[in-house]
Amino acid sequence: MFPGWRKELEKKVFEAIKQKNYEQALLHIKKLESFNAASSDILTAKIIAQIELGHFEQAIGLCRRLMKEEEHYFKYLHIYLSILFQTSQYTELIDLLDEIYETEKIPAEYQEQFMQLYDMSKDLRSTQSEQESENHMNHFFESLESGNFQEQWKLLSMHRKYPIEEYLEDLIPYLSDARLNPVIKTGILQWLMDEEVAHKVEIEKFGTSEHVKPIELKDVLESDFALKVMNALSDLENEDPTLYAFVKQILYRYLYIQYPLVPEDDQANVLAEAVQLLAKKYLQLDQDGEIDQIANEEQLAWMEEIEHLEKLYFSQIED
Repeated sequence: MFPGWRKELEKKVFEAIKQKNYEQALLHIKKLESFNAASSDILTAKIIAQIELGHFEQAIGLCRRLMKEEEHYFKYLHIYLSILFQTSQYTELIDLLDEIYETEKIPAEYQEQFMQLYDMSKDLRSTQSEQESENHMNHFFESLESGNFQEQWKLLSMHRKYPIEEYLEDLIPYLSDARLNPVIKTGILQWLMDEEVAHKVEIEKFGTSEHVKPIELKDVLESDFALKVMNALSDLENEDPTLYAFVKQILYRYLYIQYPLVPEDDQANVLAEAVQLLAKKYLQLDQDGEIDQIANEEQLAWMEEIEHLEKLYFSQIED
């Protein structure tokens, strides 16, 4: 490239940037790049043009490439951090600066600017997280009122990572709402358990209500009743571990639907027998329907109830 032409193109680039004609600036820069004649200042102008046009990913990619040049590393790092800040990528900015503070000695002229970006990003990330949490929780409450089961279950699974304290007053009444799916109620109750909620709440399931303190509750398979059922199945664990694992899944789902309500203790053995027979039936270990024939009336009643509840509630999760 003739020196005169190069200088003329560079002049046109800076003039186009000044006039905010960024598309035109990029066309001139492209000509310079085709002759490998794009200086550091021209490449900086390219980044500016990309940012102004909203081509942030392209600007970030160019910054990353130019940061590999040791001579201009901190110059392009500063621009890169500014893009991250402008595009609200606060976590990426914070993580990058944490790493740089540990491994690099930052020149004096950049220290204050980097620290300002770092502190502002921390403040804004906190605000952003609070706003996201509020928006998501509002969506969740809307789904509890009018959403279908799949939507409620999905949102509940997502939102259990958020602190629950400020939403307790609005959330607790749903535990005693007879219209709400009992599986969703169990999920909400487990959320309260995770957050160690200490005051009593009322939970209603299948026409029965109970007042419980979430912080005092045990996990589904750790209740006294569940342990009695598991103890009745202890021989099966040694005889057929695969069948035992499947039986345990059926038991867990049944108790999850009922939780924290449990049958009477004297029902532990018959429930253990029923879930074992049902597991064999599900695994097609039932030859010619013999399981239904050998099961007594009480076992059959339990099997029918478990199947009914599974189809009514857990089958929806898979739909």
